[in-house]
Amino acid sequence: MKTIKLVILASFAALFFSCDDFLDVRMEFNTTEEMFFGQGVNNFRALGMGSYSYLRGFNDYGGGMLATACDEADYAKPANIQRFNTGAWGPFTNPNDVFGHYYAGIRHVNLFLEKSKGFETKILMDTVTQKPTWIKDCDDIYRLQAEARFLRAYYFMELIKRYGGLPIVTTVLTEDEAKNVTRSSFQECAQWVADECDAVYPELADTWLNYGIPTGQTRGRGEAPGITDVTRLGRIEKVAAKALKIRALLYAASPLHNESSDPVIWEKVAKAGNDFFTDANCIWAKTLNTNYKALFDGSVANNLTPRKGANSGIIMTRYFSNTGSDWEKLNYPVGLINGGGGCTCPTQDLVDAFETKTQGLPINDPNAQYNPVLPYMNRDPRFDAMIAYNGSKMGKEITGVDHIIQAYETPSGAMGVDAIGSKYGATTTGYYLRKFSIDNYDLTKTNNKAKTWILMRYAEVLLNYAEAMNEIYGPDAKGTYTYTAREAVNLVRARAAMPAFPAGMTKEAFRTKYRNERRIELAFEEQRFFDVRRWKIAEITENKPIRGVKIMLDNNVPTYNYFDVETRVFNAPQMYLYPIPQAEVLKTPGLTQNTGW
Repeated sequence: MKTIKLVILASFAALFFSCDDFLDVRMEFNTTEEMFFGQGVNNFRALGMGSYSYLRGFNDYGGGMLATACDEADYAKPANIQRFNTGAWGPFTNPNDVFGHYYAGIRHVNLFLEKSKGFETKILMDTVTQKPTWIKDCDDIYRLQAEARFLRAYYFMELIKRYGGLPIVTTVLTEDEAKNVTRSSFQECAQWVADECDAVYPELADTWLNYGIPTGQTRGRGEAPGITDVTRLGRIEKVAAKALKIRALLYAASPLHNESSDPVIWEKVAKAGNDFFTDANCIWAKTLNTNYKALFDGSVANNLTPRKGANSGIIMTRYFSNTGSDWEKLNYPVGLINGGGGCTCPTQDLVDAFETKTQGLPINDPNAQYNPVLPYMNRDPRFDAMIAYNGSKMGKEITGVDHIIQAYETPSGAMGVDAIGSKYGATTTGYYLRKFSIDNYDLTKTNNKAKTWILMRYAEVLLNYAEAMNEIYGPDAKGTYTYTAREAVNLVRARAAMPAFPAGMTKEAFRTKYRNERRIELAFEEQRFFDVRRWKIAEITENKPIRGVKIMLDNNVPTYNYFDVETRVFNAPQMYLYPIPQAEVLKTPGLTQNTGW
């Protein structure tokens, strides 16, 4: 008789009203396998829901966001994540080593899929006199099997975009079997992710909003008659499979993995994007919320999960605990009581990437209406939604008035309460991160607000598609597809109230402007770190100092002095891929190390 010990974390999104609606249950069993899986549907359900527990957030790595390991930001305190910036990382010390974590998630999914085969008869004893209950339970496990397969593909995508091609594992391996796995090529791995998305698509829920099983049917659907259920919101839906497929194929088509720029590989991305646009089950996600900041800060309940009818464009999220406003305590200015616990500080390099609002031009363009004396005026509206700077409002004083950021110095040597060097944990660049934060918290009070990381959203789909279309057809041709590259990008720009990309651009000019648009739209969402690698430009963007600003305030007249915050190191081609952890290489002969490591 086989004895097993299972620790299951079942976390799913009943997030419509608050984070307290999450089910977060740990169940530990030291029992026989037969006993565990013979105890009814709840154990199967818990094991399936446990597949979600391997999702990670944007600040799970070495004390800071991956944004602080690229040209988006700096981290205000010493942290392991900064090994990326100094070059002091490798097979033994990788601040973002998620190899074991995601393979553990893959193994969990494989275990669930293996043990839930034939579950229908195993749970029949629970419901033999309650057929409607049995039908409902079976429907839920069918959906969970598809969701688990999707999550396995998602976790594998997270692995290969870091480490390159890896072993594709779809069964629970014995110790000997694990030693004999070999790496597949990146193209094979990305195609496997895309194929898995296609395979699970029919079995995923169309939508979890008001999901139920109509009378006389055996399979459920969203918005079923008479159902008002939002407890499953946050679980994977069909739209997520379509979006992940596009992302996987985009990475396969990018210069890092497609050095010859094979148009056949790019065409796969465009086709997958067009399939998304024309799919009836994706129509509800084809929206771009005009309130950019509210997508991320948790202030709008409908933005916490994918939700048909919310018009958010959100496709996939991952909940994270924000007990006592933890995120705000980390990232609020240090001049506030309890603020500045570990700031993510936007760089001047990112600030300079925001175009002018009225012309939609880079600030160094002679035709741009940019005034270096008033550098934060007439900028892309996403700037104020993302960046907090000297003179802007962020947080509340204990008196109830808005806190005005004071990130300046004076000729006498005095400095504002939020300035560089004013306090341990203060900004190192002259800026604070506004994105993800509620603006008006009093951090002396306890406020528990639900927050989620947006892992996929419609704007990314449009941008992924636009990138591929430009590489195949240029900016203004579309063949038989729905949008040209320019039309797709301009949908994103219009939501941001930014001028459209002009007609008649060359492919190269579009590529440059597109990459900047992507940099702005998806900033701090764990895209830029990987984008500069898949584009093979990290040796340029990551191999130079990041910049900040020191503001000298003399008689209330500011002077902006730009300076190098720190010099960073990126060794190409070595650092385009992570090293495989050395312990894994030593115990698995077929797991060859990446070049240069």
